[in-house]
Amino acid sequence: MKIAWVTTFYRTEELKNIRRLEREIAGLGFSDWHFYVSDKRRDNRGYAAGINECLCQAIDDNCDLFIISNPDISLAGLTANDLIAGKKHFDIWGGAMEQDGTIYYGGEIDKWRLSGGLINSKPADHFAERDFVSGSLMIVDRKAIDRLGPFNEKYFIYYEEVEYCFRAKQFGLKVGIDTAWKYKHLEVSNRANPQKDYLLARNRLIFFLKYSNLWQKIHEMVRSPKTVFEEVIKRPFLVNFFSLNLSSFFTKLLNFINFIFLVHFLTVPEYGIYTLVWAQVGLLSPLVDFGTTSYGIVHLPSEKEDRFRTLANLRFILSLIIFAVTIILAGALFHGSQKIFIYILVTSVAIFTNMMSGSYFIWNAVKEKIFISSRNSFIFNLLLISTIIAVLFLTRRLLAVFIVIFIYYAGYAAVNYLFLRHELRRFVFKFDPAGWLQIIKQSYIFVLIAFFGELYFNLDVFLLKGLKGEAAVGIYSAGYKFFDALLFIAASYNVTATPVFARLAKNNRLFISKIKKDLVFLAFVGSGTALGVYFLAPPILPFVLKSNFQPSIPVLKVVIFTLPLVLFNSVFLNILYVLKKAYLVIYVFIFQTIFNFALNWWLIPRFSFMASSAITVLSELTNLIILIFLTRFVWIKYYENRH
Repeated sequence: MKIAWVTTFYRTEELKNIRRLEREIAGLGFSDWHFYVSDKRRDNRGYAAGINECLCQAIDDNCDLFIISNPDISLAGLTANDLIAGKKHFDIWGGAMEQDGTIYYGGEIDKWRLSGGLINSKPADHFAERDFVSGSLMIVDRKAIDRLGPFNEKYFIYYEEVEYCFRAKQFGLKVGIDTAWKYKHLEVSNRANPQKDYLLARNRLIFFLKYSNLWQKIHEMVRSPKTVFEEVIKRPFLVNFFSLNLSSFFTKLLNFINFIFLVHFLTVPEYGIYTLVWAQVGLLSPLVDFGTTSYGIVHLPSEKEDRFRTLANLRFILSLIIFAVTIILAGALFHGSQKIFIYILVTSVAIFTNMMSGSYFIWNAVKEKIFISSRNSFIFNLLLISTIIAVLFLTRRLLAVFIVIFIYYAGYAAVNYLFLRHELRRFVFKFDPAGWLQIIKQSYIFVLIAFFGELYFNLDVFLLKGLKGEAAVGIYSAGYKFFDALLFIAASYNVTATPVFARLAKNNRLFISKIKKDLVFLAFVGSGTALGVYFLAPPILPFVLKSNFQPSIPVLKVVIFTLPLVLFNSVFLNILYVLKKAYLVIYVFIFQTIFNFALNWWLIPRFSFMASSAITVLSELTNLIILIFLTRFVWIKYYENRH
């Protein structure tokens, strides 16, 4: 009997497994065997395609029995007789498989859902029939090969053995397990592998749609909400991703509702003061983080608590410094208005709150529990904004609003500190300049980007205050707020697109294809949204805004056309990030800060807040032009260096 042993591999590091497997096969004692190996490192057509390639060669060589396996199995202690004993009972068979300390005895297919699952309970029979055997080692008789033909290459990898065995049983062939022998599958299946999870879910759906009957389809349709929930909840990445985005969306919505009540109950100058206070407090906020969030999520393994303490202590020191600088700047900028200075002093507690909640966010990120921070943030914002609205109803006083802000932000800072104390065995302050410097060396680039970005977006507010007064700030900020509420579209795009860009960056053709598709999609979303707001704002917003805020509507009709430009710029910024040219973004923002300042300084005295509205659009258009040329240059250099 002529034996064909068939396997395939994708990565160069798997070659050592191939060589080890070949030695183990030689030790089994087959008298006539041939080893067929498919190298799939280049064409990327999938596992099934590699197996089919080898099967064709083996069929041409008139082999009688086909043993198909992964390269990462161990045959220690087995003989040729062990493997071929099942030929008397089955047309396709395998043995018991040990993986991650658990022994599996073939698999069964759910009768309603057609999902394949391995069985870990040992059957009483020596030779037990099964719905399918694991593709890590399956033995197929020539009769089955001739009847069934090749494996279905549509699956790429996973589920091809399930379908092959399913088809075999439809033809009346026998599939089962010989429980008398066992092999080891060396794959570590409990590691987080989003790509594997995706392929399993995708391929189960392909299998289901092909072989299910009407009643099975109806059952799956009714069950679909539960199916989606099960797929999401078992993947920490998806749980964290959706919770973070939902929290961000609802927080944006809550803040927008808060804005509606603020402009309803406050005068235009009072809302201008409210905007100025938050602009001043937020001006240096990137320096509080100092890029430590990005650094922490990327570089801190969850088990290194001491490293996290160093990071958290650095954030605390930075918050003290930024608090002091914020108050000093407020005294210099608003020395003529004691009221605004006091409001800034009270609101600056948010600096410590953001520091502490950010540290807890980093901790949850490295523990893959971002959903906890997302939940806490949503609850905090819900309570805060509900209380602000209630206070506005009762008092209609700006001072009362800032008192509520102080109480809630101070309380939330304390709560996050207690959460960290509970999570960490020792969470105390330690003076560690060397450790802080080491972190700063790797995080400063993110700081500069965030700082100049913040300055670029808030500069017009400060110039409006100095050149035209608080009322102009209030009108401009009210119109801008509607546009700002839609920026979650850009944030959501960045979260989802950046990892894909990073994965495709090495493949020029796929990278370009992704960029083109995204630009078309964002053009549709951005332009459609902008036009919708432009035409719907005039008839709808008068019911939302008081009469003294009506001039905000023309502001919105202008700045809304910044949205498609921001979305386009997100694409090109992501390209620079994944090509490791983030420092160039700093130069773009520095240029835009100067450009923005010059135009606002020149035009605000003549056109007030409408000048700032038009300059906002013009600035993003200028950004787009610069980024197109910049990314094109970087792109050419990047691929020249690679080739």
